[in-house]
Amino acid sequence: MKNAITAFGFSLLSFVFPLSVRAYDLDFSNLYVFGDSLSDSGNAFNISKAANRVDPTIPIIPQSPPYFEGRFSNGPIWVDYLADSLEIDLKPSTDLSLVSPDSPILAPFTITPDGPRVSFFFNGATTNQSVNFAFGGAETGFSGIGEFGEFLPGLLTQVAGFTNDLIVSDQMADPNALYILWSGATDYLNIDPPNPTQVVGNIETALNSLYNFGARNFLVLNLPDLGKIPQSLSLDSVLSTGLTDLTEQHNSVLDSSLNVLSQSLPDINLISVDQYDLFDQILANPGNFGFSNVTETCLDQATFIACSNPDEFFFWDPSHPTTAGHQILAESALATLKSQDKDESKSVPEPVSSASLGVIGLAWLFRKQLKKSC
Repeated sequence: MKNAITAFGFSLLSFVFPLSVRAYDLDFSNLYVFGDSLSDSGNAFNISKAANRVDPTIPIIPQSPPYFEGRFSNGPIWVDYLADSLEIDLKPSTDLSLVSPDSPILAPFTITPDGPRVSFFFNGATTNQSVNFAFGGAETGFSGIGEFGEFLPGLLTQVAGFTNDLIVSDQMADPNALYILWSGATDYLNIDPPNPTQVVGNIETALNSLYNFGARNFLVLNLPDLGKIPQSLSLDSVLSTGLTDLTEQHNSVLDSSLNVLSQSLPDINLISVDQYDLFDQILANPGNFGFSNVTETCLDQATFIACSNPDEFFFWDPSHPTTAGHQILAESALATLKSQDKDESKSVPEPVSSASLGVIGLAWLFRKQLKKSC
């Protein structure tokens, strides 16, 4: 049976390769992800599940099901698809964290004098394999918002956790790995949003820290129009317009900062992905991307019952895309990597057909099942 599965896998993968890394001739040794719920592949879920075992009144976030295996979506998210196309096994950092330094006991959180905190003790485990440090609710600073607040590690804490593991292991960051930073949305969706200069400053600090430890390949994403997501559309027009203004300011400051860094840091390979333009294209021409609804959510927030046609919805909940939406985000990132690899001008990819998206999703699920069977 296993041989039959393998044979089917080779046939399927040969069909998928035109959409994946082999068409792009990319060869990153590892992948490291830093950010918030848009990139979280299970970290917030792991710590909240562990906390719930200690105190059952603590909710598990996100609730799975209807959310998919700890993702803030109904299926794999964009970094899952990207890692699979790069043929990289990406692990949530909470799958590798230890209860204390030099301890062999795995635990997603540890007890400190200030109370429980997400554990960033790894004993070198993050230095030689691909790791996702992103947490749902994380801001660009040191903490986050939402149910766990200060308990959550923000972007700067995530990066510090990785660089500290390098120090513990007496190593430098892998110069042939790809480092992804996508953060900022949580900051602006807060009750009291900060100045974009401060938010982008945090992203720049995180990038500089990784660079100083030896990282050289960076994929940095700007923000989609936060004023046009369902969460914002439910607000009055003044607030939603204000979020659009903050998004545009953020992206402008980020673009300027990345240009300066690309000119001032020797040997840096700094790749930016324009999610704002892609998002606007999807909203303006949803049918071109296989969507029939780009303003409402598939998941009913009152009943937690999903719609019957999630692949036709761009939004799963008020602030997160469906897995179909995430597939398009992954294709955008891959197309950008391809254009950079060939020294071509940056551009948003052509709309991906629904058939192609189905193949990408099927390949991800198949490979995951194959790993389990082996």
